[in-house]
Order: sequence, then C-alpha cells, then structure tokens
Amino acid sequence: MDVLRVLPRSPARGSRLAAMAILLLAGAVAFPTASRSTSVDRLSDQDLVSLSSMIVEGRVTGVRSEWTSDHTQIHTIVTIRVSTALKGAAPGNGLLVLRLLGGQVGDTVMELIGGPTFVTDEEVIVFVEAGGPELMPITGLFQGKFTVTTDAVSGARVISERQVPRDAFVEQISRMVVEQEGGR
Repeated sequence: MDVLRVLPRSPARGSRLAAMAILLLAGAVAFPTASRSTSVDRLSDQDLVSLSSMIVEGRVTGVRSEWTSDHTQIHTIVTIRVSTALKGAAPGNGLLVLRLLGGQVGDTVMELIGGPTFVTDEEVIVFVEAGGPELMPITGLFQGKFTVTTDAVSGARVISERQVPRDAFVEQISRMVVEQEGGR
C-alpha cells in the first residue's frame, strides 16, 4: 500500500520518520474512502455532496507548508477566499483555512498519495468533509477538489478535471444540495 511517501530520509531522522510513516499509513487505512490498495473508492457527486458539511467556491490566496511542533509531520496550510458557499456557511471572515497532511519544507517532501494539491491564485470548488479527519478535510481526497479554469478557445469557465462548464457543474451540485436537505 503506497499511501505515504517521505523523502529524503536523513540518518538522524530516519527512524522517527519511519515510525511516523507507519502510523500515518495505519491512519490512512482508516479513511472511509481508502481501499486496501493505492486506489481510492470512486465517489459519485451525490456521495461527495452528502459526505460534505461545506462546499465552497473561491480563490486560493495562500499555500504554505510547515513542520509540526514536534517535527514529525509536515502540514500544508491552504487559505481560500470564499466567493460562494454552495453548502454550509462560509467562514465569517470569508477565508477558509484548511490544514492538510503532507507538503514540502526545504528538501523534505511528505506526500499523501491521493491527496489534493493547491496552487496560489487557483480558482477552486472544494468539498469539505463533515467531521472529517483533521488533516484531510477534503471529501474523498483528490475527488473533493475541482479547479475552475478558462478555456483558451471559447473563453468559457470550465471544471478542468471534467471539461464541463463551471455553471452547469455548480447548478448540478446546488440542485443535489437542495434535494438532500429535503427541498429547503
């Protein structure tokens, strides 16, 4: 099961990082979306909506990685300026801050296989898991993050992972939210 990679492994930190990798690997097996191999169970859009307490669209304003205080893990902090809340309430200050397992500090990379990646100034739609794991709040790992881009030829805004119009995707997700909440 190749779920977590930590590179490079210095002799001084090797045993501590190996122990961390084993613990994180065991935790990754507990994720409801992770199977017993490197694959991830495919979630339908209905599943993504029902498993998420919050679905927001916005622009990534910051991405930074840092060691934990005990220097055993790397976390990436992603800040998103929320423009639209499709489900749940957007944070009062309009900024959603996500703490994700993995990242790079200096030459050391800790990678959660199947985890989403974010880039500053990227426009995204993210599904945030209800009561999800503290260090992977994105529903279904990479499946709960969608990038909104502009088609170079048509100028239309599209969901790059699916090559569908952004407006149609948002309308579909919004409709599912209303249906799952009992037509409220």
